[in-house]
Amino acid sequence: MHLEGLITAMGYPAVFFLVMGECMGIPLPGETGLLIAAAAAGTGTVFSIWWVIAAASAGAIVGDTLGYWIGRKGGRVLLLKITGNFFIKAEHLDKAENFFKKHGAAAVFFGRSVSYLRVLTALLAGFSSMHYPNFFLYNALGGITWAVFFGYAGYMFGKNLGPLEHGIREAGWLILGFCCAIICLYAIGKKKGWFGPSKKKS
Repeated sequence: MHLEGLITAMGYPAVFFLVMGECMGIPLPGETGLLIAAAAAGTGTVFSIWWVIAAASAGAIVGDTLGYWIGRKGGRVLLLKITGNFFIKAEHLDKAENFFKKHGAAAVFFGRSVSYLRVLTALLAGFSSMHYPNFFLYNALGGITWAVFFGYAGYMFGKNLGPLEHGIREAGWLILGFCCAIICLYAIGKKKGWFGPSKKKS
């Protein structure tokens, strides 16, 4: 089943679980799922944008919390296994640990805005033993901000999808007409000799 069909069939739980899984460290299309559901809400036929944002926010908070504790309790060996697909090595974990000790709050808040970091941020925060109340605060603020921003972007796209499709069709007809005019002018010009005498092969 395609992602759009899955979201349409399962509704808000699909958004929640896709985002939750991505934030736990599983490479799922959580952000794409949010955008698809939000665009559908914009068409006014399937979802409510507020419930889409709520499902994505909850999925982000829960998923990052689980990812945090996986990273914290699992330790270096487990984290290296999980992050192996991202080409992260032991020396990278040492740098990440030092980074989170200095800039943990900013990394958690802004990390979800980048797909690559969104999958890893919570795991690395837990591995680095970031103070959990601080993590939870900036995780919640970042998750809600991310869900509102991308949810609204998808909603506005869906809301304007009809005019956009109409504009694309109109542009398509204009381009087709322009191409036909060029072809006709070329054919007439070649017949009238506008392009100079054609070179005959010897």
